[in-house]
Amino acid sequence: MDLLLAFGIIVIASVVIMYACDGFDDAASYLGRNMAPGVRGATINAIGSSMPELMTTLFLLFLFHDRDGFAAGVATTVGSAIFNIVVIPMLCIFAVRYRGIIVAGSGNIAHAVRQRITQVGITKRGLARDGVFLLTAQVVLVWILGNTVMTWWMGGALLMIYGVYFVFLASGFGAGSDEHGTDRAGNGAGESSSESPSNLKAILTFDFNHLIYNGRPYTTGSAWVALSLATMVIGIACWQLAEAVMWSADALGVPAYFTALIFAAAATSIPDTVLSVKDAMRGEYDDAISNAVGSNTFDITVGIGLPVLLYTLLFGSVQVMSVDQTQVLRIVLFAVTAVVLGAFLLRKHVTVATAYFLLIIYLGWMGFVFHDMASAMQGAG
Repeated sequence: MDLLLAFGIIVIASVVIMYACDGFDDAASYLGRNMAPGVRGATINAIGSSMPELMTTLFLLFLFHDRDGFAAGVATTVGSAIFNIVVIPMLCIFAVRYRGIIVAGSGNIAHAVRQRITQVGITKRGLARDGVFLLTAQVVLVWILGNTVMTWWMGGALLMIYGVYFVFLASGFGAGSDEHGTDRAGNGAGESSSESPSNLKAILTFDFNHLIYNGRPYTTGSAWVALSLATMVIGIACWQLAEAVMWSADALGVPAYFTALIFAAAATSIPDTVLSVKDAMRGEYDDAISNAVGSNTFDITVGIGLPVLLYTLLFGSVQVMSVDQTQVLRIVLFAVTAVVLGAFLLRKHVTVATAYFLLIIYLGWMGFVFHDMASAMQGAG
């Protein structure tokens, strides 16, 4: 019964996170409308898509304090990073290949004319840039997880990498690659207001702009209100998700590291997945795939760095996971990222064969995790 309840909470939390992040993204995009595209991509878009990972890690670390809480927090972010870089591009490729992109009638998706895409062209400059920063962040994380304890300056080091990434984009190097992301935010806001959802639908989807302001175009004041309320909802959902991760671990008799690696990682990745697939089906597949890499940089540097920095400043150093657990994460995270980036950068076009290759990688990863979890359950028994 406890296990079913935990699973139910995880499912509900993931749905709540998905809809609340939609509202957060719309409001934040309006507030950042005057930012340079590269800066907006590194701040507004990244925060909107990575808020669930950041909040879940914060709750796991601050609520449970011990090594298990830290292990679950890191596992959530690392598992989400693997999900983002493997599953999201895979689903985007499958979507444009088998479902097709909308080429006419975009106002009514049910009657839209679609065109199936056999080859996806990727803008390699932006992907290579984000890939370099992502691999750099992962190398630092690999080194940090090799220690027995984490201190404040380790969290600060991860945040510093993101600071360098931000400055790099703000100086103009990333402006070109974020144009589609800007369109996404604008389109999303426009679609939201033109649909005029019912009050019941607005409640169920946490459309605070419709509930409070009758769906009128955003102003600075209304955007801040919607942003604050969406953040509160995301926080509550992530708090319940963190609790459910611990409950499910207790019910299964395994460390919370495993349940976070599987359930929390998938639940916090849903907003990115839904938005990226929608982007791909609108023909913005280049941006959809590239954003999966860019958001991972934020997840690892800020999603782990900020909670660690805050926690260690308040409570002192925190113990790192066991050597066996960190060894797996260190090897798999870096290897998977390098292989996926290579698959995109070394090929002229991305085809459905690439998607099946990604599927094999993720099935292998999940098989290893479930085998490891089964071994832990047998050991506990």
